[in-house]
Formats: sequence, C-alpha cells, structure tokens
Amino acid sequence: MARFVLGMLLAFVAPVFGYTQPATPGAVPVYSYNHPAKDKESWQRLNLLLSSTFLNVSNDVQADIDSCLYVASRSLGLSRISILGEGLDKKELPEQTRWIDQEDPAKGIQQLSTATGRKRLQLLILLGSYYAFQPHSYYLYRDSAEYFLTKAITESKSLKQERLGRIALCLLGKIYIQVNEKRGDSLYEQLLVQCRMARDKGMEARALAYRGIYTQPMPATLERKLTDMQQAASLFNSIGEIEGEINILTDLAYVQLVTGQLPAAYQSILKALAQAEDIRYPYTHYVTIALAAITTFQGKFGEPLRYTLQAIKVSENTRDSLAWGYFYSTLAGLQNAEGRKEESLETAQKSVRRFVIDRSPAVYNMLLDLVNQMVRQGRAAEALDFTLDVSKKVMPPTTFTDQFFYHLVLSNCYLGLDKLELAEMHIRRMDSLETLAETVRGPFRRSAVNIQYAELFIKQGQYQKARENLESHFINPSIGMRTLWIDLEVYKSLLTIDSLLGDNESGLAHYKKYMLLLDSSFEVTKLRQADELQVVYETHEKEGQIAALSKQARQQRLVKNLTFAGIAAVLVIAGLLYRQNRLKQRSNKIITSKNKQLQGLLADKEWLLKEVHHRVKNNLQIVMSLLNSQSAYIENDAALTAIRDSQRRMHAMALIHQKLYQSDNISTIVMPGYVNELVDYVRDSFDTGNRIIFEQEIEMLELDVSQAIPLGLIINESIVNTIKYAFPGGRRGRVRISLGYDGAGFLLLKISDDGVGLPEGTDVVGRNSLGVDLMRGLAKQLDGTLTIESNEGLHIIVRFTSLQNQLV
Repeated sequence: MARFVLGMLLAFVAPVFGYTQPATPGAVPVYSYNHPAKDKESWQRLNLLLSSTFLNVSNDVQADIDSCLYVASRSLGLSRISILGEGLDKKELPEQTRWIDQEDPAKGIQQLSTATGRKRLQLLILLGSYYAFQPHSYYLYRDSAEYFLTKAITESKSLKQERLGRIALCLLGKIYIQVNEKRGDSLYEQLLVQCRMARDKGMEARALAYRGIYTQPMPATLERKLTDMQQAASLFNSIGEIEGEINILTDLAYVQLVTGQLPAAYQSILKALAQAEDIRYPYTHYVTIALAAITTFQGKFGEPLRYTLQAIKVSENTRDSLAWGYFYSTLAGLQNAEGRKEESLETAQKSVRRFVIDRSPAVYNMLLDLVNQMVRQGRAAEALDFTLDVSKKVMPPTTFTDQFFYHLVLSNCYLGLDKLELAEMHIRRMDSLETLAETVRGPFRRSAVNIQYAELFIKQGQYQKARENLESHFINPSIGMRTLWIDLEVYKSLLTIDSLLGDNESGLAHYKKYMLLLDSSFEVTKLRQADELQVVYETHEKEGQIAALSKQARQQRLVKNLTFAGIAAVLVIAGLLYRQNRLKQRSNKIITSKNKQLQGLLADKEWLLKEVHHRVKNNLQIVMSLLNSQSAYIENDAALTAIRDSQRRMHAMALIHQKLYQSDNISTIVMPGYVNELVDYVRDSFDTGNRIIFEQEIEMLELDVSQAIPLGLIINESIVNTIKYAFPGGRRGRVRISLGYDGAGFLLLKISDDGVGLPEGTDVVGRNSLGVDLMRGLAKQLDGTLTIESNEGLHIIVRFTSLQNQLV
C-alpha cells in the first residue's frame, strides 16, 4: 500500500525536479516547422534561456546554468552567440560566431591583435563573455574572463563607450555572483548605479536579471533573488523587451514555487505564457510545463494534464526532443493520479525508452511505476533484474534527484524480495540525499522518504514507527505534497496499521478523516463529470426544442392547407383577372433563376481567379527558393547580391498575389497593409534592427493590380537602395514613405531618407543603374513621372495618374 502511495506522490513531483506566454488553457497554436536557427536573434536567445533553465531546475539546481546552456545549445542546434554577444554590434564582428561555435578562442585572440578602437573593445567583451559562460567558469576560466573583461572596462573609458563598459561589468559580476562571492555583489551595485545615472533601463534590467538568476539559491539569498527578478520583469516590460520579460517571469515562477508562494508563481508563469502567445512565440513548451507543475502543487484539477499535453504537443511540433522523456514522465504521473493505469504505464514505458535513448539517469523516476507494478504482481526478482539492466544503458546518477530515484527503485525491489537490510540501506541513502537537497530547494520529497520508511517498518512489524512516519505526512508536509489522492491513500495505510495495533480510537479518528476526504473525492468526481452532464442536458434540451418546433411547423402547414382550400374557388373565379399577373411572376422567376445562374458563374470565376493568384504566388515562391538554394553555391559577392535583389523583387510581386487570393476583392489591393508588410520583409531581410526607423503615411487606398505591382516594385527598389547606401558605417537614420492624392486625378508616392544622399556632382537625371532604370520603366508603366532629388538625403518621387474609384 505504501509503495502505491509513494508512486502516486512522486508522479506529481519528480517530473518537475527530475533530470533535466490570461492565456486560453490548452490552446496550441498552429505551427509549421522552422529550424530555430532561422529565428530572429531574440527568439533564439529566449529558446536557449528557457531550455537551460528547465535543465537547471530539473537537476535540483546542482548543474550550473552555463553547463545546462551548453547542453541546450547542442541539442537545439543553436549558437550561443545570441547570449554571449547580447548588446554587441554583430556586423562589426563578422567572424565571431564561427570561433565561438568551434570552441576555438585562439582565433578570436588572433583577431584581437589586429583590431582597433570600438571593434577591439567589442572583441575583448566577446572573449570575456566566452569564458564567463563556459561550464564551471569560476573554477576553470576565471583568470581569462577577468583579464579580457577588466581590459574592456578600462578601454571603454578611454573610448568613451560607457554602455559597452557596462556590458563588460555585468559579465564580470556574473563570474563572482554565481558562487555567492561578495565581489559579485559589489560589482552589481556599482553597475546598477551607473545604469540609473545613464537612464539605461535595458542594461539595468539585464543586470538585475543576471543577479537574480545566477545567485546561488540559499535561504539567505532567496529574498533578494525574488526582488531582483520582479524588478527586472517590470523593467523589461516598460521598455517593450518582451522576450526578456518572458524569461525572467519563468525563472521567477520557479523560485516562487520552491519558496511555497504558489499563487504568486501561478500568476507569474501565466503572464509569461500570455506574453509568449501575444508575440506568437512558438516554443512555449518550457513555459506550459512549468505551469503544469505549479497547478499540480496547487491541487488544481484538470489544468496540470491540459498544460502537460500542450507542452508535449508544442515540443513535438517544434521537434525539440530535449525534454520529451521528462514531459512523458509528467504525463504518466498525471494519468496514474486519475486512475488511468493502463495509459499511465504505456506512457511510462514511452518515457523510459526515450531516457534510455538519451542515456539519461532520469529514467529511474519512470522505472518507479513499472517496478511497483511488477512487485505487486509478485515479480520482484524480475523487477530488480530489469532495473539493473537499465542502469547499464544509462549514465550513472549524479544529481540529488537521479540518485534519489535510483535508491527508491532499488529499495522497492528489495522490499518486494523481503531483503530488508538492503532495502533499509537504500532508504537511508534516500534520507541523506533529501536532507542535503532541502538546503537548496526546501522539503520537496520528505514525505516520500517517510512513506518508504513506513513500508519498511510494516515489513519489520514495527507498526508504531510506521504510523509515526505516515502521520508526519500531515504534521510536516512537503511543499506541494498535500494532494487529495495522496492523503486518501495515506489514511488507508494508517487504518491498516490501526487495525494491526488494535487501536480502535485512533482507527475511528483516521476513518472519519478518510470519509471526509472521500466526500471531497466525490466532489472532484462530480466536477469531472459536470461538463459532460452539461453537454447531455443541453443536448436533451435542444432535442426538445426541435420537437416542439417541428410540431408547430406541422400545425402551421395544416392551417395553410385549409386556407388554400378555402380560397381555391375564389382563385378559379378570379383566374382570368390574375392571369396577366401570374405570367409576370413567371417571367420574374425565370429572371431570378438566370440571375442566380449568373451569380454562380461569377462566384466560380472569382474562385478561379483566386486560384490563379494562389498558384502564381506559389510559383514565385518556388523561384525564390531555387534562387536561395543557388546562392549557397555562389561565392561571387556581386552575383549573390543580384540574386538577393531578385528575391526581394519577386517577393514584392508574390505579396500582391497573396493579398489578392486572401481578400474578398480580387481586383484591388489595400495599400496600407501591403506597404507595411513589404517594408517589414525588406527590413528583416537586412536585419537592420532599430538602427533605421521607417515611417509610413499611406492613405486608405485600394489600387488596381496593374498599378499595385509596379508601385510595390518601386518601393522595394527604393528601400533596398536606402538600406544599402544611405546609412554607411552602421549610422542610424529615418526613412519616410508616403502615398496619397496630389490634386484631382493624380497620386503621389514619395520615399525620403535623411542619409548621406548621392555623392556631390552626381548627375541624378543621367544616372544609370539597374535599380534606377527599373524604377523609370515602372513609373512609365504607371503613366507617371519619376523624380530623384539629393538634398539632405535622397528623395524619390513618383507622380502618376489615378484610376477612378480608388479611394476606400
């Protein structure tokens, strides 16, 4: 009996601390697979941070975060540059990703010898960051990290690059804070003062996040960790850095969970999920699995299973296999708690197979249910052989969690074999492991140890000791262990012990509490059935309404028939008078029929036109993909640039056809939406970030396809040239695009930037290039004129004739 209770208890807890964006619960977004390395940098960074946090928490915070980050990077196929180089200008460091991913910092040091100025400063920071984020960096790479980061701080002052100096100071503080060395506190206090004086909220949020995340979780540090994370989340939100907010809210929820602040943890993780879904972030599984854990500890019904299934669905859609074994183990535990034994065992076996493939010692958590079933069937010897065989296929357990379950599984095997000395040895090992782990994350599994002791004492006939251990479950409960199902099973075990001791008074008290909980169990069962009963009730109610309406309709038809019979004679007498009218009605019916046929033909025509636009768009996409594939084999920069330009031109046309087949109007394009999407695509293709600001002033126009396509190509050419040439050297700038009426019968497109303009003395009128020639030809196609002016930037103006009825 005790082993059954223990299996149920650990099914909830172990997946959260095993190895290893209000949202609508259970809503899994539609997702087409895209390798995460193709995502924008902020998403790559968030993906790495969430997955490494999951691994760190699942290792009872024993594995350092940097080691977890390294494992996550390898599993996801993502470079760590998005984290190591956060805040640096990647365009000034063209080779940084290569040597970081090759783990060859000597190449970076070689580049440092020839670099000067700001580029050298950024290389110093990147080298320091590389060593600061290496696994066990404090013990193995502290000297190297200190050297490069201290040098970067010094040079940032002479170059007056204060923000880069603050980045270096943040990384230097990380090295010390992760081992709770006082110098780390001093460095972060200094950094926070600098950030607030410079009003650098982004760096302040990052500093608070680093200190909150990397500070070791000890009783003396937990309060400040919580405060730092809450302040960081608020700052990230205030500056619109949503990915940073999602990450820190997830970390905050875990800390609130282990400190027993379950309502606060629930609100934090729920907000993180809502934010992730607002920005359509696809990798929400590490957020929803945390939500499943928190709702489990809250004793909520239904939500843990719903969120776990959502996590599994998203991780499978995104092909992130890093946590599949752990997600399956969570699902198995929840299924077991609901009494779905066969499903639970099937899922547990699936989890075991995944762990064995990964050679993960977290497999012992899932072996627990399988071994318990074999022991209950009298197959304890077979269960022991099975456990020992699996232990040869996975890595040795090293963390608190993995060792705990290793000894738990073996203790159950030996209890089943009545080898009590060996069982006691493993239970005592569990006890000592939990005592050590409690200094880090609180008493999560103390009840599990006590229940296992109770099983041993029952076998030894020490019923009083067994009862004391079981009662400690209610006196000093572990965090999150007081679930209805576990309490019921513990009381059943206590009733058995009371009977063996002949203690009728204690038995009666335990029986009353058991019955009280059993009533609660019935209430939960009612809640589970409520939705189904509601559906049945509504179905019967609707069937009754349908029957009543059918009866009413039959009565109406009867009255109608009697009425027709009564006036039949009148109709015959008045037939001649109505003949002409009836002929007219017949003609109207024919006309109506013809109109319906024409409407059907028109609908078919519109469908065919949409299909044509759809296929044209698909063909253009195929050509773009072929060009993209070809570009991988081209080493000539000019040819590669020509291919990229051609891809962008085809995208401008493909976007027109996409808008047409998605719209109810297949002949015109709503220009504000089209121009906005076109600008976003071109901007993302050059990865300008926030360096170039695009302003749009597009009147609410609907243009015919014959005008929208050349106009889109002109806009594409203008923006591409602006990004390429208007703002050299990484300088910031602004581009303004306007489109609207210019007097009666004319439209005016103007694209202006505040960049460097054309070189002095350039013949604007006679200037020949493919882009300019293309824009001239497109302007002529619009029956318009093209004007190019270079005056405090470049201004491209197209004035063309307006077709009628273009204003919405």
